[in-house]
Amino acid sequence: MLRTVLVALAAVIGGYLAALGVGLVAFDFLEVSQREGAAAMGLAFVIGPAVAIICALVAGLWYWIFSGRRNPQARAPRGSAARLGWAFAAALGGWLAGLLLQWMLEGQSYETFVVALTVSLAPWFCALGFAAATWFLLRRRES
Repeated sequence: MLRTVLVALAAVIGGYLAALGVGLVAFDFLEVSQREGAAAMGLAFVIGPAVAIICALVAGLWYWIFSGRRNPQARAPRGSAARLGWAFAAALGGWLAGLLLQWMLEGQSYETFVVALTVSLAPWFCALGFAAATWFLLRRRES
């Protein structure tokens, strides 16, 4: 049960950030009027939370259903090639998430060097973190 809650929590955070990122790109692309920040506030306080809740419900339900299998023969064996492929896909997604973060923070002024360095290395941190998390989650468990 705790893992399902953690998956749902991760989906809330990921869904909210994805909604903000896609919404900001869409606002920029469609040249939405930013009069008094109404569009951004609607995105941050209405659209983002709605997408986050939907993502959490779907991810939590999906994990709860698929983690209920107890028969080890029912699962297809996971080889290191499949695990490596998933880790590579996660690293690519992390890289894109880091680039999105850099794009969203473009032109900002930072008070410390550490924050500026973290933002500049965000694609690398996200790619390594996502790949490591995927590799860890897909490892074989001893029963």
